Amino acid sequence: MKMNITRKELVDHDATMNQSRNMIYHLIRFMKVNGVEGENVKERLRFMGRNIAKTFHNYWKPVEQVDLINVRDVIATMYKKIVNSSVSIELDESQKLIVVRDSKCALCKYFYEDVGKFAGCEILLGMISEFISLINKNSTTNSKILLTPLEVSESLSYGDNACIQVFKYDGGGI
Repeated sequence: MKMNITRKELVDHDATMNQSRNMIYHLIRFMKVNGVEGENVKERLRFMGRNIAKTFHNYWKPVEQVDLINVRDVIATMYKKIVNSSVSIELDESQKLIVVRDSKCALCKYFYEDVGKFAGCEILLGMISEFISLINKNSTTNSKILLTPLEVSESLSYGDNACIQVFKYDGGGI
């Protein structure tokens, strides 16, 4: 019996985080076996995240535009919809940073000795920044915001109490 599932059906269905988490760490292992190390692993995970955002955006868009007024709500909605996480979000306007804190990150539940210090949620840095860029791509106002992924500064997989993803933002003026 062949099962035909469309991408739209996959987006509308809650994916199991256990499978996603396992897939990310298997990919990291695969990269390491094939000579991809350090920052290159992180960049490839972010690249994958950007590609996932491009596909996801074709089937779901939480708002028509992202700016400083709604960026916290939009990011929280994305985390809830995509990885089923409730996050807290800080906006540091003096340094133009957005800091996302996820105390129960489904992508970083465990530390894997053979993988080393790589956070599964590194993929979210690329995904969230690209998704917001795609949402704002056709916006005609000057208040739109763009994100640049900076780092996963803490991770459950490193032994920290939460995963903390940091983005730099540009624009967003009201």
